[in-house]
Amino acid sequence: MADSKTSRRVCLVGAGYIADVHAEALKALGLPLTAVVDPNETVRNKLARKWNVPASFASVDEALKSDVFDRAHVVVPPDLHAAVTAPLLAAGKAVLVEKPLATTKQDCDGLVSQSAAVLGVNQNFVYHPAFAKLREAAASNALGVPRFVNMVYHAPLRQMAARQFGHWMFREPRNILLEQAVHPLSQIASLCGEVTAIEAVGDPAVEIAPGTDFYPSFTASLTGSRLPASFRFAVGQNFPFWQVSVACDDGILVADILANRFWTVRRTRWLDVLDNLVSGCSSALSIMGDSWENFTAYGLSMLGMGPRSDSFYLSMRESIRAFHQAADSGAQPLLDGKFGGALVEICDRIAAQIMPEPKSRPAPPAKFSGNPDLAILGGTGFIGTALVTNARANGLKVAVMARNLGNLPAVFHNEGVALHRGDIRNRDQVQAAIAGAPCVVNLAHGGASGGWEDIRDAMLGGAQNVAEACQAAGITRLVHVGSIASLYLGPQAKPITGSTPPDPKAEERAFYARAKAMCDNYLMQLHGEGKLKVCILRPGLVVGEGTSPFHSGLGFFNNDQHCIGWNEGRNPLPFVLVDDVAQAILAACKSPGAPGQSYNLVGDVQPSARDYVTALGLALHRPLKFHPKNPRMLYADELGKWAIKTIGGRKAPPPSLRDLLSRGLKARFDCSDVKRDLDWMPVADAQVFYAQAFGTGKP
Repeated sequence: MADSKTSRRVCLVGAGYIADVHAEALKALGLPLTAVVDPNETVRNKLARKWNVPASFASVDEALKSDVFDRAHVVVPPDLHAAVTAPLLAAGKAVLVEKPLATTKQDCDGLVSQSAAVLGVNQNFVYHPAFAKLREAAASNALGVPRFVNMVYHAPLRQMAARQFGHWMFREPRNILLEQAVHPLSQIASLCGEVTAIEAVGDPAVEIAPGTDFYPSFTASLTGSRLPASFRFAVGQNFPFWQVSVACDDGILVADILANRFWTVRRTRWLDVLDNLVSGCSSALSIMGDSWENFTAYGLSMLGMGPRSDSFYLSMRESIRAFHQAADSGAQPLLDGKFGGALVEICDRIAAQIMPEPKSRPAPPAKFSGNPDLAILGGTGFIGTALVTNARANGLKVAVMARNLGNLPAVFHNEGVALHRGDIRNRDQVQAAIAGAPCVVNLAHGGASGGWEDIRDAMLGGAQNVAEACQAAGITRLVHVGSIASLYLGPQAKPITGSTPPDPKAEERAFYARAKAMCDNYLMQLHGEGKLKVCILRPGLVVGEGTSPFHSGLGFFNNDQHCIGWNEGRNPLPFVLVDDVAQAILAACKSPGAPGQSYNLVGDVQPSARDYVTALGLALHRPLKFHPKNPRMLYADELGKWAIKTIGGRKAPPPSLRDLLSRGLKARFDCSDVKRDLDWMPVADAQVFYAQAFGTGKP
């Protein structure tokens, strides 16, 4: 392959989150990004506009015919890696594939066999700054000959905590290895060489759906051609910890991956007592030095006085740099197809030892005939699951629409539940899901992130789509489940009732709250014009089994051990149990007086943030801490952060004191209207509330 600059044009195949990181790294490396491929026109064009990419295509075939790129980064979902990569290699393009290289060893071998083209796998954590230092020290025998590697990988798993089991990593038991374990395994393989023997012991499985087990942790011993290693892997952990150490003849090399620190433990010339002091201080100074360097680099980056410096991005940039340096000379990179295939084989060997044959999944029961009694949009989430459970307990036939229908709880496999895959932003999909239902419950909010326009268009646009689909289908009632976030919840003289209108100064609020207020106003206007019968329910801080008890209404969590309060944390908070919300929704579906009304769903047990965190810590046996904060001091902090971002050239809306005061939830609620009109009786016993809120069962 020629090393001319003209042969370095890059195409991104896939336009999701990780594609954005690839684009940023390519820009930093001075490599021209000339094309984006993704079947989703909106997504690919958004990425193309952001990075000034001149061409975008719906398919790889279209992009190949255009002849506008020489190299490709494949960043599609893992199960598409092999199918997308093969034609690119066949066309002679150098290809960097996101991890894993493919999902089967057979597919990996098939890609590697196309050896005429350069093929690399983006196992970027091999290029992590702290690990790179450790790898170099081990290779140079800085502390003598390396003898043993120890790897501990304990990580949280957001999707697991939120029970979002539709993600690819949960579809098959071994997928968690290909999604997560390949990161530390790539580091082990780079140190130990070819893995010739593996002995793995798994911890008990967790059934996440009928017939689907999940294996969150295991311990393995690996024998490499250069070094042996021990490996502890666990996801869904409270305290994140990722550390690799190499025992050498004359000391220990240690890399803390999450904190981006490297240090050594070595002997000095002193006697043991003094040696212990001197060597300990030396290690501590190394840790302090790296910590200070990381902090300084981050601060300079935020001020726009230095490049992006977080270790994840740096590992991505260096991995991408190494691939393109190899491609410049036509050589296979260090992390080539064979390396990627070997990692997939290691995952297979571990899976064979810790994961028995998959259970036979129960055959889906025959679904009900005729029309549903209720259609639920966004019905597979936290509130939706409770609602479907309560609806079936009341003998109702339910149609449920959601964007992802994978690995759902058992209630969704009931004969009285019909599932529809769809998005509320697609009117045809909504109409198909609600057909024949007398009442529709909308729990979906549009699923948007980003700037104001993106969030407004998704949330308000989604609500409009649902309303128009209901009108077209002749639906007699729409129950829209919003949030108390649409109201102003700061200190005020009168209690908030169902008749309290959305925040009249919603433009001063955060984008989510602002869009929620717009949805409420739009739907009530629609009802007032006689175009659709609408009832709006606004739950408070919803807790219960099926979601994390670390609710953002308490404050913000830099980590789940420490809650920084929105205020002093002494005022009662508007908590409500998810089962109580479900019961109110069902009542709103049948109550004659519900249309045209808005109701706030706040329970009778309303602990303060301090009391809730204390009770949660006792229930979980964890040292949780609540840290009170004066709202105006918090506002000053947010102003400072905003100023730093602005100076650094990052566009961000200024913070709003009104929004911070609203988040403090000092408003009082009067829910006598919903209790009267819907005969609603939320849990009033504190012990029962805490047991259900924390998912600990009966008190």
